[in-house]
Amino acid sequence: MTTLRIAGVPEPYNLPWHLGLERRSFIRAKIALKWRTVPQGTGAMCELLRKGAIDLAVLVTEGAVRDILCGNPSRIVSPFVNTPLTWGVHIGAHTALRSPDDLRGVPFAISRFNSGSHLMSLAYARERGWELAEKDLIVVNDLAGAVKRLQEPKPAIFLWEKFITASHVHAGTLRRVDEYRPSWPCFVVVARNKVLEEHGDAVQRLMNVVRDQARGLMEKTSAPEMVAQRYGMALADAKEWFGNVRWNTEGRVDGDMLRRVARALQNQGSLPQEVDTSDPGRVGAV
Repeated sequence: MTTLRIAGVPEPYNLPWHLGLERRSFIRAKIALKWRTVPQGTGAMCELLRKGAIDLAVLVTEGAVRDILCGNPSRIVSPFVNTPLTWGVHIGAHTALRSPDDLRGVPFAISRFNSGSHLMSLAYARERGWELAEKDLIVVNDLAGAVKRLQEPKPAIFLWEKFITASHVHAGTLRRVDEYRPSWPCFVVVARNKVLEEHGDAVQRLMNVVRDQARGLMEKTSAPEMVAQRYGMALADAKEWFGNVRWNTEGRVDGDMLRRVARALQNQGSLPQEVDTSDPGRVGAV
């Protein structure tokens, strides 16, 4: 039995991992999987990988690419979700802001620097022709911190997954004024190099199990009801979310896609121009 520690965000994208744990599927594959929920997101999980506090993580693609190119001793071992993430662009519902054009000059709330919310804020601002400096960014730690900050009188913008924030929009706490959808798959699985060297076969078995769980979930007609119940989503939102999500079941890493992500990060200033982007995921597919 091999023990592997993995981290991910508390979002329905990670349901295949939890189903595998509940069904003891990892145990049957001789893996003692230890799951760690990290609400703060990709930036926090990258730090945990660097410290050796976890062995693997499910990260947003752009965050994984950036941190690996900046020295994280890890590799992208597999795609996890093939479809892009839809980021909602949110402000406090009490504000007078109503459209994307009203957002110029408003600071962005981010979970932490180099997180998905940070990188996508830079990408969104760049698309609209705005330049963001460090003074334009407010660290709020996680979704709960963002919701609290956006209730303050001074407005702020927050980018987070559209369906995870939908309950706050329905409740009249947040207002979604726009959406941003990058052109690449949203989640990848990253493992520390040392873990791959010592337990490569176990990581292979791990990925086989979670791909099997994802395959079964995509075939399950009652999956939207399960998602709504487990994640506190309205059934209509769960149905829309589920209809637009495709988990990866093959394991092929698209190097061209990762290089495109790396170039986008360089263009928005998230990566130094001198960084070599020829192997952006330090790919070691399993």
